[in-house]
Formats: sequence, C-alpha cells, structure tokens
Amino acid sequence: MKGAIIASILLLVSVRIAGQTGALTRESDQWRFARYPAAAHFKGKPARPLLATDLEHTHRTRIRTEARKGPNFAGRFTLVKWGCGSPCLQFVIIDARSGTVYDPGFIVGCSDKNGLEAIIDFKPASRLVIATGHSQELGCGSAFYEWDEKQLRPVHFQPWPKPSD
Repeated sequence: MKGAIIASILLLVSVRIAGQTGALTRESDQWRFARYPAAAHFKGKPARPLLATDLEHTHRTRIRTEARKGPNFAGRFTLVKWGCGSPCLQFVIIDARSGTVYDPGFIVGCSDKNGLEAIIDFKPASRLVIATGHSQELGCGSAFYEWDEKQLRPVHFQPWPKPSD
C-alpha cells in the first residue's frame, strides 16, 4: 500500500511538471523563427540598392557590398547592420528585387545595470527580427518584430530581468 501511494504521488508530480514544461515550451515557441516563414525566396542577381537618405549615403559602401551578396533575411531581403558606438547597432533592409532600402527608424543598443547589449538576430527563411538591447519605450530587453515586406511591426517585448541590488 505504501509503495502504491508513493508511486501515485510520483506520477502526479511528473504529470504536473510535464504540463508546466509543455506550457513554457509552447509560450517560448511563439517567438521562434520558424513560426514566421518567408513568403518567397529570391533567385537571380540582386538589384543595386536605391540610396535615398543621408543615412544610406553615409553607409553606401557597406550597404552596396552586403546587397551584392544577396538575400540573408525573409527570403528576398538583405539586412545590413553596422556599429554606431558601444553598444549600438544601426541597420537597413534591402529588397533584392527592387533595390528599395527600408530604414526601420531605430537603433539597437542598451546600457543599464545588467550590462551592455546590442544584437540583431534574423534568419534567411524567416520574417522575424529580434533586437536585443532595444526598446526606447520599454527599456532594455529583447524586442521581437515581424517584417511585412515594407516595415517591421512589433509583436513582443521581453524585458531584461530586474537586477538584484
């Protein structure tokens, strides 16, 4: 009888842990690159970037060099990033078909008690961009954006944990 009670308790605990783990996995899976697949993949020679703004002209060599390599983001786009200080990253997104250059209108970087951070993560077959270290409105953390082929739309923000004093 005692063995059966212990076995039942262990079974209940393992089911509860598995359920909690499953819930955490489903929540974190929501922000995976595979959940935001690219609509189409580009084949051929990329178009020359159409530089229009002062920012684009200032970084024209980097933009043109990376654009020639072909798409590295969302199927037919090239995401080009460069440093703008410590910690700071700027970037643009180029359409390989048309050469249109899109400026997201923000920089990535943050400095607080947690440290310094500036990371832009993206994948060739995904429309998701994760900007770690950035949120002008919310503070430091990871901002998740979905690319709609013209702009980045914010979909989630994960703040950095509060530092213990």
